Amino acid sequence: MTTQEATLGVDPAPGASFRGALASRDFSFLFVGQLGSEIGNGAVQLALPLLVLDLTNSPFQLGLAYFFQFLPILLFGLVGGVFVDRWDRRRTIVVVDAIRAVAFMSVAVIYYLDTLTATHLFAVIFIEASLANLFNPARAALMPNLVDSENLRPANSLIEVSRHIGFVIAPLAGGAVSSLLGPASIMLFDGVTFFVSAVTVFLIRWRAPRREAVQSENFAHSLRMVGSQSLDGFKALLKSRLLQVTVLLGFGLNLVVAPIQVLLPLFVRYVKHEGASYFTFLVLGLLVGLILGSLLAPAIARRFGLGRMTIAAVFILGGVICVASLPPTLWPPFFAMLAAGMAIGSLNVAQATMLQSATSDHDRGRVSATYYTATYGIRPIGFLAVGALASAVDIRIMFVGLGLATLCLGAYLSQRREVRDHH
Repeated sequence: MTTQEATLGVDPAPGASFRGALASRDFSFLFVGQLGSEIGNGAVQLALPLLVLDLTNSPFQLGLAYFFQFLPILLFGLVGGVFVDRWDRRRTIVVVDAIRAVAFMSVAVIYYLDTLTATHLFAVIFIEASLANLFNPARAALMPNLVDSENLRPANSLIEVSRHIGFVIAPLAGGAVSSLLGPASIMLFDGVTFFVSAVTVFLIRWRAPRREAVQSENFAHSLRMVGSQSLDGFKALLKSRLLQVTVLLGFGLNLVVAPIQVLLPLFVRYVKHEGASYFTFLVLGLLVGLILGSLLAPAIARRFGLGRMTIAAVFILGGVICVASLPPTLWPPFFAMLAAGMAIGSLNVAQATMLQSATSDHDRGRVSATYYTATYGIRPIGFLAVGALASAVDIRIMFVGLGLATLCLGAYLSQRREVRDHH
């Protein structure tokens, strides 16, 4: 296990670059596959509410669909990391993407046969979200195996960019396809992108080293082994303060910042008295900022250090959230969303890199699963809390409160030497 002290004196990697990351044949295959898959995922976020409402005409059923997207990470998040560390990570991604491809294609096929039910759609949503508990830690754990350490930051940056580009392109492509062929056609498209991702990862040459497998005696022994190895993820966190702070950062940002996506449409409607076009305008500013922040993060971290970049980004994000809703005109919120997106994009790259660099290859899957469970699992609580408060508290005051909470998180991080001095 990498100790705290081993993570502090890292060279700032002057030779790191996007070209260096893409020079790795294996990483290039992963990047191309993820770029297509993220476009498909972004399109599904557009198609999902349309399909659910088309089948059920029920807002409650739509809420249930989103519930099924979050439930699996609470049920299986920690367990996924155990299997990622026991299995071949490359092969795990191939199998997961192949299953997801079949699942999404089945929705389209059954829809056009006029036999699609909400139950089948919810089952596919649940299966896909459950498989993500294997995919996310497997990809995070695989990344350091595909690029050298100095190009890990640019590689994480490119993966973040692929995610955000997908959400920029998807509404345009998905809207056109949906209007011509129906929302189920987007599910077919997403299934194809998952299949392409499976093929590109299959072409990766890297092979996992042989691991010593412990055979279980019976089903009860298997459960005990899984439980014990799940706890190993927590034990690994306890050995490294940098990992603890990284999880705390992800937890805090998802609790405080992620619920802003609930407040944003309310802000547009009840504070600015605008419609869908202005909301889209603000989201576009956020997405552009996310892409810029992700692209600039490696250069900023190389110049000032990864830890200092992280602390500065949290302070910038907190300050922007505090003032974003106060100006009376329409343009300041757009620039606030642009700045917030740049801060979040750089933070995403920083968190992924710190998580990977402070973890041994043996534990990386379990630690990544613990991180994703803690950070994504808290989102529903934040959504519910903000939704409940929004009807009783002025939305502008809520923005200021969330911004102040983010500034407090930045102040805490600035006092942690393991973050401040991390390169």
